Amino acid sequence: MHLPIPLVGRAVVSDGRVLEASLEKASCLSCGLVSHVNQLCTDTVQNVYREDYVLASASPSSDQCRAQNYADVLTQFIAPAKRVLEIGCGSGALLRELETRWPEASLFGTDPALPDGPAQNGRLRFERGFFETYAADKGIDLIFSVNVLEHVSCPTTFFTRVAGLLSSGGQLAIICPASNPPNLELVIYDHLHTFTSRALAMAAQSTGFTVTTQIDRVERLGDFQFIIFRRTSVETMEDCPRSREEAVSLAASRTAYLKAWCNLEATLLSRAAFASRTALFGAGQMAALLRAYAPRIWDQVDLLVVDNISDAWRFDKPVSAYSDSKRSLESAAVLVATSPSTQAHLANRLASDGLRAVRFDDIIFC
Repeated sequence: MHLPIPLVGRAVVSDGRVLEASLEKASCLSCGLVSHVNQLCTDTVQNVYREDYVLASASPSSDQCRAQNYADVLTQFIAPAKRVLEIGCGSGALLRELETRWPEASLFGTDPALPDGPAQNGRLRFERGFFETYAADKGIDLIFSVNVLEHVSCPTTFFTRVAGLLSSGGQLAIICPASNPPNLELVIYDHLHTFTSRALAMAAQSTGFTVTTQIDRVERLGDFQFIIFRRTSVETMEDCPRSREEAVSLAASRTAYLKAWCNLEATLLSRAAFASRTALFGAGQMAALLRAYAPRIWDQVDLLVVDNISDAWRFDKPVSAYSDSKRSLESAAVLVATSPSTQAHLANRLASDGLRAVRFDDIIFC
């Protein structure tokens, strides 16, 4: 089932860059998998993550906080492993965190956009490159990836390559965006797939993996799911019972979600019309999404305000600390460009400072 296109000719990739491309995705009415209508070739996908891909270094303090949360989850459900490989290690913050928690482990990380290039320090090693061509040793006890599988052109190839690297009894752990309810990950161009639990199990089982732990939504991580796989001695294809009605219902909710994105710009223009000036509170992922899919409201914005300037993504707008700028915003419409789950709290904070906030968490829920 084809899904609505938020804005024809514009789409955003995960580090905030805007592409002159349409976000054309479809939702499978059998397993619930979302994929691009027209499969992107490997070169097109890999070109996103060349030297100008800056997500890993965009927000250092947020990156470190996420690494600690991910490490909490991994160490809660997985016993310390001897040889560990992280696929798509980003800045390396998570592996550095695990190094302190698993003192006997040798840890390896690979990422095509590794900020600091190849490096080795004691038990920790990083290499720049794509997992598909990474010359990894075999016999790895734990392979894991965080927010990587949704970027992979062919999930079956991914699982096959992992299977060839794991030791006997080794585990694969995956953290990736949750699929239900639909959320922000659905509108990111280089999220090539959105996985339901059924779609994940089917891709894994076709290469001999079985699910040993599955959490559809990890509370401390937000809209993310966590799955642990083990290889079996023989390939299995266990039944993953899900009704067609469930897949159809999910496709309908995705359609409604993307229609909301289609209508968001007009709504925001109307809500901000009371003021002659518009500012944006936020300079991260949500700001990037608004720049891509609500360009007319973005053109009206003359200032981005944040609490921590060091965590602001690089946009074509001036950025200021909120504490330094709030008095100048008294006559402005301050558009709250943060996760929908935080907009109510932030709007109350702005109101207590005498400012007029513009929210949209009644339109975009997740």
